[in-house]
This record gives sequence, structure tokens and C-alpha cells, in this order.
Amino acid sequence: MGLFDLFKIKVSDGMMTCQKTGIVRNSPDSFVDSGSISQDEKKYYKPDNYYTYYSYPGTNMAVKVITFDERKRLSYPSARGLYVAEIMLLEYCNQGKYPKPEGGYPGFWWFKYGIRDVGHALESLKDRGFVQWAPKVGSLSGLKVEELKQILTKAGLSTTGKKAELIDRIQKEIPDEKIIIPEYIPKYELTDLGKVELYENGYVPYMHKHSHLTTEDGRFGQTFTVWDINKLFPNGDAKNWRIVVGEIEKTRFGVDMANAVQDSKTKSTHNKTDALQQRDEIRKYIELKKDEIARSIKLPGNGFDEESQGMDLKAIGKDKEALVKFYVAIGKKFDAPALYRETAILLHKYGLYEEELSVINVGLVNVPQSNRHREELFERKKMAQEQIKKKTDT
Repeated sequence: MGLFDLFKIKVSDGMMTCQKTGIVRNSPDSFVDSGSISQDEKKYYKPDNYYTYYSYPGTNMAVKVITFDERKRLSYPSARGLYVAEIMLLEYCNQGKYPKPEGGYPGFWWFKYGIRDVGHALESLKDRGFVQWAPKVGSLSGLKVEELKQILTKAGLSTTGKKAELIDRIQKEIPDEKIIIPEYIPKYELTDLGKVELYENGYVPYMHKHSHLTTEDGRFGQTFTVWDINKLFPNGDAKNWRIVVGEIEKTRFGVDMANAVQDSKTKSTHNKTDALQQRDEIRKYIELKKDEIARSIKLPGNGFDEESQGMDLKAIGKDKEALVKFYVAIGKKFDAPALYRETAILLHKYGLYEEELSVINVGLVNVPQSNRHREELFERKKMAQEQIKKKTDT
């Protein structure tokens, strides 16, 4: 073999592999076919050369895209015959964003779910009775007052009143098909069948944005993906998905997030009395947990697990429990800036500015100076100091 043979490229299936490094690159002229996409939808996609057969081409992370048709052979359909990608499309229709979303279709429809022509997939859902065209009145709240008045003027109706009154008048006096909205783009909404389907298969959108989501290939350890969860429901009945996923979360991450209910008390502060009461409750809770925190700090580990559990607890509104985990991680001198930032954010939320400042100061000691996110702690330190000064001045 000659010297240059080491760098020869093999071409097949829209990709090239360097024989020396094994790194996969997409062939320059090989991209996913976009012929089925209607002309009026093309502007909602990225350029054709974006849709390659491999994600992360040219790196050791290169992974071959699994098409939707292939996924149908590798995964289980729901009880009503929908596959994971189709259920995810229901979620976006439920948000009133599809078709032709502002900002275009994200790349994950191809690289994660194997769908190149999203519009065609949506039409299929419509044909099967899962989505339908939403009435125009549903988009009225997004219009400006002047635009609402124009609609009323064209219909020969009064334009007096506040925005809510204008919308109400349009709904009552103008048939939906006669409402004229400039540059209106029809959107899908879920039918009753679609609503039940999405509800019973809620694990799909839940896993789509899960904080512990992994890659599929297991190169970084045990996988945790929507496809793993899908395999747990071979008969298509996923109505108990929260119990199933929650048990996995509890075992692997220490927190059952799927079944958690946001604590309404931690969501917002309605008045000064509530704020003071919540602040005192937090202080008392941490005081009660002081011995537990001290014992946990002495246990093996560098604080990563506690930080991760704290993040999960914070995400589901369990702020007090999250702080306990954060304090353990801090006691173990875990050096991730996110730990100190998120702890500071929680303490700031409840007006515990002195405690916030103390945590930030510890973070500035534990986080390496080479970490670029360390600067965020200095910004938070200024905020805490300003609040302490305000409190002192008053």
C-alpha cells in the first residue's frame, strides 16, 4: 500500500469514509431527496445540502440517520397506529405552529425522527383524522387592534371597543370562512382523536426535551431515549407511561420527574407577606436538614450526582429539596459553575441574598479560573451585593 492509499476515501450510501481515521463524511453531491416537498413549503426548510445522510459528518460523532420508514420497522406503533415521529408532530400541531412554522421546520425532524417532508407527514395525519384545520378565530388574539378593526370595517361592523370586544364581535358576527386576515397561514389543530392519542402517548414529547436524554448508540453508557421507552410498550398501550418512566428516573437519576406536580407555592410570589413566609420556610427547612447535609457530604462521590438530582428537583418545582442536594454538592466541592449559578438563582428567588452571596463566593473558589462560565458568577455576585445594599439602606 502506498503512502497516499492511507487517505483514500470509500464512497457508498451517500457517505465517504477515510480508511485511515474511520471518520465519516457526507459525499459532496449526496443529499436527501426533497422532490416530494411542495414548492410553497420549500422556504420553511434549510437548504437541501443541510439534509445529509449522516449527522455530525467529518467527526467521530458521525451517526447514520434512521429514516421514518426504517423506524417503523424498528419501533412499535401506538394502539391507534401512530409512530413516535407522528406523535411528536401532534405535539407541534397542538401548539398551533404547523404547518409552515415561523422560523421554519427544525432539523431534528430529519436527523432525529427521519422525516424529510414534514408537510406530507402532516397531511397523512389529517387524512387519518388526527388533525384538522383550525378555525381562523383562533388566530385573532395574535393580531393587532388595527388589524382587527380592518376586518370589522370590511364586514361593515363597528370598530369601537377594546381588543377583547373587537375579537368577540368578529366571532359573533362574521362566519369563519368570511374572516379576511392578511397573509393568513392556516394551522392544524388536534381532533378529539388526536387529543386522546397525544395524551395517552405523552412520553414522546416528554422524552423529546428530557434533561437526561442520551445518544442512541450507547457510546457514553446506558441509553435513555424515546426509542428505549417506546420498546417498553410493545402492544401500543402507553397510558401508564408516567409510572413506567418515573420508576426508571427514580432508579437511574434519583428523582421521579414524570409524576411530579409543580408546587404552586414555589411558582410565584403574590405579595410581600408571601415572600417573607416562603423565605422563612426555606431557612427552617435547610436548618432541619443541616445534619443530613453534613452526613451526605462525607459519603463517596464528587458531587455530580447530587448536582444532577438538584437540577431535576428544581425543574419540577421542588426548590427546598433541590437546595439540599445543591448544598451537598457544594460541600463536596463540585467545580461546575452551573451548580453555584442555579443555587444562587434559587436563593435569590426567595430573597436570601446573604446566603446567595456566600454560595457565589464558594463557587469562585471551587470553579477553576480557566472555566469561561466563571464570569457568570461575578455577575451574580454583583446582583446579590446590590440587593443586600438595598435592604441595608431601607
